[in-house]
Amino acid sequence: MEKIYNSESGKHRRNGLRYKVEPSEIKQFKDLGYLILNDVLTEAEMQTLDPWFEHFIMGNEKEKMAKDFCDMSQPYGTPFEDFRLINAMLPSFYRKEFANNILQQISQNITEQLYQNRKAAIDYEQFLAKKPSKEKAEFAIHQDLGYWPKTKNTWTATFSLAMNDADVLNGCLYLIPGSNKEPELRTHKPKDYSSQLEDGSVNREDSHTLVIEVRPDDKLKYLPVKRGSITIHDERIVHGSGGNLSKEWRKTYIIAYRDINTIAEERAMGFTHSHNDKVNWDKIIN
Repeated sequence: MEKIYNSESGKHRRNGLRYKVEPSEIKQFKDLGYLILNDVLTEAEMQTLDPWFEHFIMGNEKEKMAKDFCDMSQPYGTPFEDFRLINAMLPSFYRKEFANNILQQISQNITEQLYQNRKAAIDYEQFLAKKPSKEKAEFAIHQDLGYWPKTKNTWTATFSLAMNDADVLNGCLYLIPGSNKEPELRTHKPKDYSSQLEDGSVNREDSHTLVIEVRPDDKLKYLPVKRGSITIHDERIVHGSGGNLSKEWRKTYIIAYRDINTIAEERAMGFTHSHNDKVNWDKIIN
């Protein structure tokens, strides 16, 4: 049976901008590819993020964001009123005053504990919101590294902050523990197979979303978390999330940290994690 290392995490771990991560939790992150930390932010701190989340998710920056404001469950160009899974990429880029927020500060400290003696920085961030009663507001199962260029160092810590309680009913994160140890990435294909070109290369002009096939022996683990708590996963773990069958919104703030040299290598390719990037996907992925 899988051992649970995070049962003792909570607000008692906080000391200023530091949240203590135990050695056993660091081991779980390395071995199984994920971690849960409870009560990382206080309710007062959460309330400093709430207005920004609502600002972006309601589309107040959508004109300047172009494809960075989209539905991750449907093709680009889907009318806003028909969105199911709202995605707002790079909020700190579009509103500089949001940068250096409380989650960014604390997650930086946690990353430095997970990846000791390495220099990490924020690679990208995004807001995700699943509308109520949207069964198809699914985030397709994938590995993050399947979306990104192949760089020398791939290590990543991706934080998902629960802006409200996340559970199976409203589409919390699920993953396959230990799948980060598979020797090869699984094959990723566009969710909309009409977006795959005849030569098998990836066309992301119509939709950004990629998907992999689940194997018969895959065992999914669901990660319900309370508001203010986080999940952290690495770049290779197989994961996704289901639709929202509840009558309330499901809200998540994501921040990903990577090696500063990896970030520089990506940017030299013209890759910023913006859906508006003009890059040769086939060239940088393969």
